[in-house]
Amino acid sequence: MSGKSAGAGRTGSSESSDDQRAAAAGQQLDNAGFSPAEYVDRLFPDDAALEGVDVAAANIGHRLQAVQQEIRRQLRAQSDGQQQQTQGIEATKAAISELYTRISEMKGKAQTSERMVSDITQDIKALDVGKRNLTQTTGTMRRLQLLVGAVDQLRQLREQGRFGEAARLLPAIAGLREGFSEYHGVRQIARLDEAAQAQQRRLGGLAQQVIQRGFDAQGRLVGDAEQMRAACGCCTADEQARVTDAYCEQQLRAYAAIFPLGDDESQLEHVSRRYAWLRRILRNYAEEHAAAFPAGWRMDEELSRRFARATRD
Repeated sequence: MSGKSAGAGRTGSSESSDDQRAAAAGQQLDNAGFSPAEYVDRLFPDDAALEGVDVAAANIGHRLQAVQQEIRRQLRAQSDGQQQQTQGIEATKAAISELYTRISEMKGKAQTSERMVSDITQDIKALDVGKRNLTQTTGTMRRLQLLVGAVDQLRQLREQGRFGEAARLLPAIAGLREGFSEYHGVRQIARLDEAAQAQQRRLGGLAQQVIQRGFDAQGRLVGDAEQMRAACGCCTADEQARVTDAYCEQQLRAYAAIFPLGDDESQLEHVSRRYAWLRRILRNYAEEHAAAFPAGWRMDEELSRRFARATRD
C-alpha cells in the first residue's frame, strides 16, 4: 500500500512539475525572441521529463487553440472595427452631403431673397419716380390753373380800372410765367404766356393814358392823383420812361417860351430868374403833383436834370 502511495505521489508530483514547466514554456511562446530548440530543451531537460510529453503536448494544443481563438477574436474585432469605421465614414459622408445640400438650399434661398429684395427695390424706385413725377405734374397743373386765373383776373381789373390791385397781381403773374419757361414748346402754355403778356401790355398802355390825361395842356393836375399813382405801379420800365418824358416836356414847355435862345432873358444876368422859375416848378410839383407819382420815380430830380440841360444849351 505504501509503495502504491509512493508511486502515486511521484506520479502526481511529476504531473505537477510538468504542468509548471508547460506553463513556463507557454509564457515563452509569447516572447518575440522565441527559439523552438531552446523551448524543447527547457521543456524536457532529461529523460525523466519525457514522461510528461503527453501533458506538454496537450498543453501546447490547448495553448494553440487559445491562440487561434484569440486570433479569430482579434480578426472579428478588427473586422467589426473596420465595418464600424466604414459605417462611420459613410455616415460622415452622408452628413457632409446633407450639410452641402442644406448649404446649397440656403444659398439658393439667399439668392432668391436677394432677387426679391432687388425686385422690391426696383419697384420702390419706380414708385418713387412715379410719385415724384406725379407730384411735379400736380404742382405744374396747379400753377397752370393759377396762371390762367391770374391772367383772367388781370383782364377784369384792367377793364374796371382797378390799377392798385392789378399792380399787386403783376409780380405773381411774372413768377408763374417764369415757372413755365421750360414749357414754351407746349402750344397751350405758349398761348397762355402770350395772353399774359398781351394783358400786361394793354394794362400798361391804359395806365400810361390815365397818367398823361391826368394833366391838362397847361400841365395842371386834373385827374385823380391816387388812381394815377396806382397806375404808375402797372407801368413797365419803357412805359415809365415815356410817362417821364411826356410829363417833363409838358412842365418845361413854358421855360423855353419864357427864356428863348438869343433873347435878352437868356443873358447871364438873368440866371437868377431862371432858377426862381425852377423853384416855383419844384414847389408846385411837391405840393400838387408828387401825390400822382411813386417816390421811386424821382420825378423832381428828373425835372431838375432836364432844366439844367436846357439851361446849358
